[in-house]
Amino acid sequence: MVKIIGLTKAFPGLPAPTLKHIDLTLSPTDFCILLGSNGSGKSTLMRVLSGEYSVDAGRIEINGHDVTHSDRSTIIASVVQDMHKGTIAQMTMLENIVLSMLRGRPARSILYRQYEKEVAALVATLGIGLERYLHTPMGCLSGGQRQMIATLMAVHSKPHVLLLDEHTSALDPKMQRVLMEYTAGAIASSSIASIMITHKMEDALRYGNRLLMLHEGTIVHDIRGAEKQALTATDLLGMFCATGDLL
Repeated sequence: MVKIIGLTKAFPGLPAPTLKHIDLTLSPTDFCILLGSNGSGKSTLMRVLSGEYSVDAGRIEINGHDVTHSDRSTIIASVVQDMHKGTIAQMTMLENIVLSMLRGRPARSILYRQYEKEVAALVATLGIGLERYLHTPMGCLSGGQRQMIATLMAVHSKPHVLLLDEHTSALDPKMQRVLMEYTAGAIASSSIASIMITHKMEDALRYGNRLLMLHEGTIVHDIRGAEKQALTATDLLGMFCATGDLL
């Protein structure tokens, strides 16, 4: 369970806080799609949750523990739109995945080969043949391949919360669909509380069980379950028009 209570974040030089007293509760089965115009606070919310930005006011609780001012790197995993940030280019796919699997454990010499079969089987679940690149440096793979591996690593590091910040935006349409189908399936099978930012109306309608819309740092819509599944493109456009936002 994730509870965000009165979360506020401001930046010097801006006339108003970027996030204004955000209240939000996520269950382990919530896959939230986060919408809003540029500047509405979407990425700021993600960065505050991940711990990249500090909290000015409010509280973040995960499974009953106040983690507002704690290191959250072992319990929250993020995948961002920059495909170069999710993996270490100089290390092989095997090395990247093993490090993500062992994150939070005491540093020690790692014998990567002992994990080879396990990692190969895991990568094979992506269904696009990436397991044959197990010993290839990540920097030699395509952007789409790296983003697939970064997402797999985030999910299988067993976080309490998964944050996806437009993680398909830099990919071609075919790879976008492959990655989104994998992402949705992995979230469903792992029961990870997840938030995904997207500007794609089709993805907002197709995926997730909950839709959140931010406007000027405030949640103005929180639509769940069957009501969310019944939304149409016309409904979604109307929500944006009502706040003065554009997709």
